[in-house]
Amino acid sequence: MRRAGKKSLIGGLLALSLILTGTGYAYWTDTLHVTTKATTGDFGVTFVDLGLYAQYDNETLQGGWSIVDGIGDSGYVDDHFFMRGTSDYNKIAKDGSIDAYKVRQKGYNNIDFDAELEDAELIPRTIGPYNKATTLGSDTIKLEINEMYPGYAQAFRADLLNVGSIAAKLSTMKFTVEGVDNTFVANDTVKNMLGIALYMHQELIPGSSAEPSVFKLTKALSQNDEDYFTVGKVHFMRLSALEKLDPAVVKAAIENATILCSPTENRMDVLIGVAMDPDATGKYTTGTTELMADNKDADSQKKGASVTIDFLWDQFNEGKDAGNPNYLVYQNK
Repeated sequence: MRRAGKKSLIGGLLALSLILTGTGYAYWTDTLHVTTKATTGDFGVTFVDLGLYAQYDNETLQGGWSIVDGIGDSGYVDDHFFMRGTSDYNKIAKDGSIDAYKVRQKGYNNIDFDAELEDAELIPRTIGPYNKATTLGSDTIKLEINEMYPGYAQAFRADLLNVGSIAAKLSTMKFTVEGVDNTFVANDTVKNMLGIALYMHQELIPGSSAEPSVFKLTKALSQNDEDYFTVGKVHFMRLSALEKLDPAVVKAAIENATILCSPTENRMDVLIGVAMDPDATGKYTTGTTELMADNKDADSQKKGASVTIDFLWDQFNEGKDAGNPNYLVYQNK
C-alpha cells in the first residue's frame, strides 16, 4: 500500500475541517405544541315512568286512595289497585286494572281517564333502572279525565329524569288555565270547582337517604282557605286561584331544585291530583237536597278546563358566573 505523503495528509485535514465548519453554521431548532380540545355537552330533562297512582310501595301511605269516586262502602279505589311496579315503565297501570275499574264504575259513573307521554321517544341515556333501549320519555304529559262530578278525585305520578350531561335546576313553573278544545267552556264556576294538587320531591340523592321536598302547591301558594277544597283529606288548589299566582311567589316556593346528571341515579318524583269540589255547602251548586241553594247546577255541567304546567329549567350554574380573577386577568390589559 502506498504511504500518504505530507501533501495528501494536509488535504485530508482540510476536507475534514470543511465538513465540521459546515455543520457549525446549521442552527438547531425545536417546536412545542399546545392542542386544546373541547366538546359541548347536552342539556335535557324529561318525563318517564308515567302512571296512574300509585306504582311503588314507597310512594303510598298503605291504604290511601288512587281514585275517590264514592262507590261502595269505602268510596275510593285503593292505592295498590293500578300498581304495575317495575314490570314495564311505559305502561300507565297494571295489566287488566283499568278494565277492572270499568267493571267497578258500571252504573255509577261514566268517568273516562288516560295518561300519555306525548310524542314519546327512547331516552338518550340509561339512568338507573331506566334503560335507553326500552324506556320512553317525553317533554309533555297529557292527563285527561272526562265526565267528572262533584267529589271525584284521581291521582297520577311520573318521574323527572335528567338525561343531559350537566345538572339541571328547576327555576320556576308557569300555570295556564283554558277551556277544552274550544268546546267546553272554563267559566268562573268551573274554575272554582275544579282543582289540582301537586307535590314534588327528590329521590336517590348520592350519599343521602333523604328525599327532600321540591314543591308543595297548596301548602306554599294558598293565600287563604278559600283558595282550596278538600277531597280524600288532600287539599286541591282551585283553578281560579291557580291562574292568579304571582310568578315571583311560585319561583320562591321551589326548593332543593337541582337534578344531578349521570352517572348518578338522582331524579324527582312528581305526584299530581285532579278533583272536583264536593260543594256540599252549595256555594257553587244547589248542594244537598236538604240545602237546595239558589245556584244553577247547569253552570258547572258540560263544562271543562285545561291546565298546563310548564316546568322551566336552567343549567345548574345559572347566575354563578362570579369569583375573583386569576392570573389570566393580565391578558385582558
